[in-house]
Amino acid sequence: MEFKVKASTRTGKIESLDITAPSAEAVVSLLKKQDMFAVEIEKVPFDLGRYFSAGNFRRIRFLFNRTKYLIEFSRVVAMLLKSGMPLNEALAVLTEKRAASDYFTDIITGVKSSVDHGISFSLALARHSDVFEDLYVKSVASGETSGNLCGVLANLSDYYQKKQALFKKLLAAAAYPAVILVLSTIGVAYLFLNVVPIYTKMFREMGASLPPVSQVVFFIGDFVGSFYLPLALLAAAFAFTLYNWLGTPDGKDAGDRLSLKVPLVSSFVEKTMYSIFYRTSGLLIKSGINIINALEVSSNVVTNGVLNARIRHAVKLIKEGNTISFSFEKSGFADGIIPRLIKTGEESGTISEIFNNISNTMDEELDSLTTAFESLFGPLILIFVLAVFGTIIIAILLPMITAATIVS
Repeated sequence: MEFKVKASTRTGKIESLDITAPSAEAVVSLLKKQDMFAVEIEKVPFDLGRYFSAGNFRRIRFLFNRTKYLIEFSRVVAMLLKSGMPLNEALAVLTEKRAASDYFTDIITGVKSSVDHGISFSLALARHSDVFEDLYVKSVASGETSGNLCGVLANLSDYYQKKQALFKKLLAAAAYPAVILVLSTIGVAYLFLNVVPIYTKMFREMGASLPPVSQVVFFIGDFVGSFYLPLALLAAAFAFTLYNWLGTPDGKDAGDRLSLKVPLVSSFVEKTMYSIFYRTSGLLIKSGINIINALEVSSNVVTNGVLNARIRHAVKLIKEGNTISFSFEKSGFADGIIPRLIKTGEESGTISEIFNNISNTMDEELDSLTTAFESLFGPLILIFVLAVFGTIIIAILLPMITAATIVS
């Protein structure tokens, strides 16, 4: 949601701000972090014309490529700061460099304006929560405190680059089966709606005796041809209902639990969540954030409810004075050799490096899973599609062959 806010600084100066946040309470919390308090908060009403405006389309297009822009933004600012350029000048360079992306240019211009008015870089970024997530803001804040902002931004660039590479691998693994299924569904629907009815009518007029496979296929053809519109509406209603149900707490919980029980899918989910979590935690700890805060922030990237509950239980155990390795193993978030690796990192003071190594190992295992998935499911789906098409063709040809045999 978007809010128009009038806020007062410590000196009594009133500033007008446009803030994107989940709620008015979140706006108040954000302002407190910036040593400001709200004078007036007005929620921007939904405007259909504004929703379909060119500016909103630019925003949506940017959000689809947000990771790519964050990688370049972090890398370029880190490079300019390392060369000795002040932060506000580096941001000024970025507003010119990103002229091709109007939406992001406006965001950077707003950040620069806040920095010019004496607001810290991290708090200026926090005003744009739809672009700079909590992980990014807290890492930058840690870099400002430690005086290593350049190093933190370079680490953020590497983090988002690896995260993007991971999701590209997962997308590539799912793309081939999805395309095959969509095209085969369209092909089968075309046969049942346009081809099968012609032969059904022809054989009925001939009074031909049909073999069982032909009777089944022609019955399905009749049913689909007669009720294709209600069937399409029913399928759409089912998909819509399922989508909305999965958005509810009960639906999401059921979906999360199911995803951890289905073979192969569970491995994909677990290794993806673990990889992102350990990489995020490693980045935050390396940036100078204390371990408990780092784990709490990183738990937000674990979107599977079951795994998220485990890591939050582990954080609770750590707060009670237990070691990270014991807490992770006790909560069920980590097993096998991972708790031993974490224990080694705790004893040697290299926990961030250990977390990054675990994440890299998970990425390698995901590569192997992706290869296995493509090798196994690609041919299986192709065989299934060929079997369906083959059955339809055989159902059409068998009566013809039978009739030709009788005539001869």
